[in-house]
Amino acid sequence: MNHTKECFPIFIISLKHDIDRKERIISLLNQYNIQYDFIDAVDYRTDAYKNIKDNVRANSNSSYGSMTDPEMACTLSHLQAYQKIIDDGLEWALILEDDVTFDERLSHVLGALSENRNILTMGTSYVLGGQEGTSDYQLFGLSLFKTVNIGNVLFRKATYKKHKVTRACCYIVDERYCRTAIKLFETHGFFLIDDRKILFDNHVMSQIYFTDIVSHPLVCQSNSHIENSRIEKNKVLRVKTRSNIMAWLMRLRYKIRVILGSFE
Repeated sequence: MNHTKECFPIFIISLKHDIDRKERIISLLNQYNIQYDFIDAVDYRTDAYKNIKDNVRANSNSSYGSMTDPEMACTLSHLQAYQKIIDDGLEWALILEDDVTFDERLSHVLGALSENRNILTMGTSYVLGGQEGTSDYQLFGLSLFKTVNIGNVLFRKATYKKHKVTRACCYIVDERYCRTAIKLFETHGFFLIDDRKILFDNHVMSQIYFTDIVSHPLVCQSNSHIENSRIEKNKVLRVKTRSNIMAWLMRLRYKIRVILGSFE
């Protein structure tokens, strides 16, 4: 489905053969009269993916740690979306993964942005949720004062531990973000597409505004290739354990800093 000039661009990343997910999110998008385009996700089980991976590793000069094949394919899929944004000459776009859910609030945000993109600030990524089940959920601070209202949905600036805003299932980016991320891939090779510390450190973006209107299913081995791969990867990692008291003190410290971060 092509976007009209007035419609805020949306790209849905989805494996070509995953018909069930496509049908579910198409039904949801149509329910709220949201226009969209699909981006065919990269399948890590294909020869095409393996050729790209081998070529990148042979030509990159550094690496941001070990990554599994599903994680690398996920990064390539999002980079394809970035390239599409650049090729289409788009200033801004929303990227969604095909397993998210949402309600009418998303259509309100998109309606407001279709009328006025000047609400958005260049160099900022707007994350629309998707934190359910992550270990970092609620470990980042959100300002009570630095906010932006888009379609009666309040976005708050991430302050304390802003890089803890993870996942890449629902976020708005500008063209510069896309160009800088692709350049980072070309010079450094693979990186986790949702590792926002890497993105901040390499000036892909300068700040994050967050709201919680899009949900991501709790990942498990039955519904996520990436989760399966990470479980296998973690089996070979040495896990550092803490006492119950130390863990409780760490959580308390984080909660206090998150509260303080809301006043920044």
